[in-house]
Amino acid sequence: MDYIELIEEIRAELLQVVNQRCDDMIRMYQNGEPYNRSEIRSRECRLGSTSPSMLKGKRPVSVTFASGETIETPTWKKAVQTILKHCNGQKDMHERLMQLRGKVFGRQRTILGKDPAGMDVPIQIDKDLYFEAKFDTEALLTMMEKKVLEPVGYDFSGIVIQYTEKKPAISESLKSVQDEGREEAPEEEQSGGMTLS
Repeated sequence: MDYIELIEEIRAELLQVVNQRCDDMIRMYQNGEPYNRSEIRSRECRLGSTSPSMLKGKRPVSVTFASGETIETPTWKKAVQTILKHCNGQKDMHERLMQLRGKVFGRQRTILGKDPAGMDVPIQIDKDLYFEAKFDTEALLTMMEKKVLEPVGYDFSGIVIQYTEKKPAISESLKSVQDEGREEAPEEEQSGGMTLS
């Protein structure tokens, strides 16, 4: 995939998220419902076609494999561990991972190793197989994809990660705009606005 195609895919994903969020807010406003972020459903992205930087500040909900199997993953470390365990569950991939361990390094630490001793935050994939997880979301997913899954030839293009927003940045912006509008409107007009929480 070339760089422009990747940018266009990211653009389409962003537009889909923005459009869905705005549609949800408009529908709620028209129905006189309070705006509640928990009512806005989770989003999803396909591993490999979404830049890991797009997932910073998001909270994973679950991982769905191409087979349809879905596993809840409340943290990015759990999501990575789930994906790596799924990869390791295939006999040929297990052998490749075992051959790769001890040969994948970051700047200062072993990324995939036999022993957790040389790692800051090791997650166990199998007996004598550990992955270093002391990274932010973007680096964690990038390390998994580029340093482990791609070198062993694991096809992760069918993996979908469901996630939600971590922080209510949009609702806070809308609340401040709404509050400014209420200060200028007469009192009898203020009772019919949208409530943000």
